[in-house]
Amino acid sequence: MSKIKFSIVIPAHNEEKNIGNAVKSLLGLNYNREDFEIIVVDNASVDKTSEKAKSAGADKIVLELNKGTNFARERGRLEASGEIVAFLDGDSEVDPDWLIKIEKDLSITGVVVVSGPFNYGFKGLRKILDDIYTGHILTVIPQVLFFIFRRKAGILIGGNFAGFASAFEKIGGFPPLKFWGDDASIAMLISRKVGRVLFDPDLRIKSSPRRFEDVGFSYLSFRYVGSYLKIYFSKDYI
Repeated sequence: MSKIKFSIVIPAHNEEKNIGNAVKSLLGLNYNREDFEIIVVDNASVDKTSEKAKSAGADKIVLELNKGTNFARERGRLEASGEIVAFLDGDSEVDPDWLIKIEKDLSITGVVVVSGPFNYGFKGLRKILDDIYTGHILTVIPQVLFFIFRRKAGILIGGNFAGFASAFEKIGGFPPLKFWGDDASIAMLISRKVGRVLFDPDLRIKSSPRRFEDVGFSYLSFRYVGSYLKIYFSKDYI
C-alpha cells in the first residue's frame, strides 16, 4: 500500500462549537479523498470536541493531555502517515483548493514548508491594515532580518501551514512551547536547518477573530511581534 499524500492535523482544545465546520471544510476539498487523512488531536478538552470531530468525519481522533499548541501538533505529526503534513486550527475553515495551492508551493525548488494568512473577516481600517501586513510586510520580513542581522528567518502561521514530513523529522519534531512563539520556533528551525519557509499571501483561510476580540487588536498584534523577535534572537533556535 502506497503512502498517502497528505495528513491534515487539527489541534483542538474545547472546540466543540467549531471543530465540525473545520472538518467538513476539509471534506469539501478539491482533492482525492483517498489521498489525505484528517487527524484531530483533542488537547485535553473538557467538552465534546472528540465526539463532534468524529461525527463530522475525521479519520482519527487522538488525545494529548499535555496542553499547548506544539504539544498537540507534535502528537499529530507522530500519528501522521502522509508525505506532507498540514496543520489547521480548530476554529478555521479552508477553501476547496487549499491542498492544491500547498502542493504547488512545495514544488518550488528549495521550499520545504509553506504557510499562509487568515481571513478574520475584518472590516474598514482593520482590514486595510491586515491586508498590508499579511500581503506585503510578512513576505519581506525574513529578507530584511537576514540583511540586517545575518541570521535566517521564516514566517509561519501556526494554524495554516504545511511541510514535508521529512523536514519536520530533521528538526527533531516541534519545540515544546505551549503558545507564544510556538510557530516562530518551527519557522526558525526549518529555515536554518532544512530549507526555505515560503509565506504565500494567497494561501488564505477563514478563521475566527475571537482572540482579537478577547484582548484587543493592538495588544495581540504587538504580542505576536514581540514573541517572534524573542524566538528570532534566541540561541535555542540557531
